[in-house]
Amino acid sequence: MKHSTPLPIILPRHGVLFAESVHDSGFHMAERTDPFHKLIYVLAGEVSFHESGRPVSTVGAGSLIVTPQLTCHAIDDVSPATLLLLCFADSFLRSDPDLAQLWTGLTDATSCRLCLARPSQLRLERLWRQALLEQAHELPGSPVAIRALAAQIFVMLLRVPARPGGDTAPQRVAAVGREIRETFYNAWDLDGAAARAGLSRRRFSALFRAEFNETFSDYLLRLRLDHAARLLRTREHSVMGVMFSCGFNDLSHFYRLFRARFGSPPKRWVLDQAPAPVVGSPHSPRDASGRHRSRGRRR
Repeated sequence: MKHSTPLPIILPRHGVLFAESVHDSGFHMAERTDPFHKLIYVLAGEVSFHESGRPVSTVGAGSLIVTPQLTCHAIDDVSPATLLLLCFADSFLRSDPDLAQLWTGLTDATSCRLCLARPSQLRLERLWRQALLEQAHELPGSPVAIRALAAQIFVMLLRVPARPGGDTAPQRVAAVGREIRETFYNAWDLDGAAARAGLSRRRFSALFRAEFNETFSDYLLRLRLDHAARLLRTREHSVMGVMFSCGFNDLSHFYRLFRARFGSPPKRWVLDQAPAPVVGSPHSPRDASGRHRSRGRRR
């Protein structure tokens, strides 16, 4: 259903609401303030966003507007727009100090508008769809799932580097690389990564090597094996469990790859290591052996 005025928003008891606003050609939103925070994602079309004390921003599809509660603002369509809304009460932020910190970081890091590369858009849209499903069907635990999805969106957006408008091929490749770094345990392959960036295999491979100083397959394998070594060093996980956690499906294949990287099979390698807790993350600038690894060039 298309709307000519803003949606009436009534937050549920758990304090988080996902919504969709499809505008008709006569949409108008007068200047207003809301008693809740909101993220406004432009799924289609283009809008002009007016915020008290700031220049008017033109915001196109794939961009996001960050609007804290009680912010005086207005929206006009440049072309008929479809907006995805995430509205949430201040009580949602107060329920967890880490959530409040994420939101503060997000509002501090943006000047009301955040431009997303296509891979980040796809991730955000997937989370939104999942949240709308939870809302529509009221499945067992839906309030918990909805709040968790909102928190995931906060984390995802805060990890997206600030950048000006535009969506160049190198930016899309860099965004895919960041996504792989956070989800290397999933079933990634070159075809899927290239498609996520909207590029051919050949073009994606060339840009990926330029950005990360290694091939796609080497990058993915390094992330998985470094994580495997970290888990093994804690001596709290079985080899089978480590293999599964890192995205491998065949134990003998994992053994071969691990031995080629570290010089001995997993169990032998663990015996040669001093017990150590898991420190850092798969994104750490050191690999599992403690050596600094090379970084791709920064933009």
